[in-house]
Amino acid sequence: MTNAQMAQCFNEWMRRYIEEPDRFAREFEMVNQFLADEQNGREPSYGETSAAYMAQLATEMAVA
Repeated sequence: MTNAQMAQCFNEWMRRYIEEPDRFAREFEMVNQFLADEQNGREPSYGETSAAYMAQLATEMAVA
C-alpha cells in the first residue's frame, strides 16, 4: 500500500467516524485493553486489528 492509498484510507476512517461515532465506541474499550496489555507485559493487538481494518477499507475503496 502506498502512502497516498494509506492516507485515503485514514481519511475514509475519519469520515466514517464522524458520520457514525457510535459504531466506533469499541475504540475506547480497546484503549483500556491496550494499556492493560502493556502493563501486564503483553504485546497489544491493536496494531493487528487496525491494519486489518485499513486493508478492508482499501479493498472497499478499490471497488467503489
